[in-house]
Amino acid sequence: MNCQIEQNIKSQNPILMPQHLSNLKNPWQSNSIQIEDPRVVKRIVNNLMYLFNIQAGDYITFVLGYGHCRSNEQALQSWVLEQLEDHQLKSKELLPYLVEKLKTQLNLEVYS
Repeated sequence: MNCQIEQNIKSQNPILMPQHLSNLKNPWQSNSIQIEDPRVVKRIVNNLMYLFNIQAGDYITFVLGYGHCRSNEQALQSWVLEQLEDHQLKSKELLPYLVEKLKTQLNLEVYS
């Protein structure tokens, strides 16, 4: 009976089961990105600023709807975090998704 209880515990908790190393996910092999990491957000913002030729200043803060931000970088950072709030994207999909969203938002402001 004692053995049966032990077997039930092992079957319910995968941590107690022996696992082969190939089944373990290493952080560097993961497809998902932790957006909460400020370094990741900064890199995304820097890439978007480069791709859209967004210079230092505060001219884009109102366009993005973040007039309370003091700089384009701050506004873009807030925008990125808001865009990714409810999305589960793989790392390869992240930048193209944000580029399309930003392009759409900027075009709306220009052509509206």
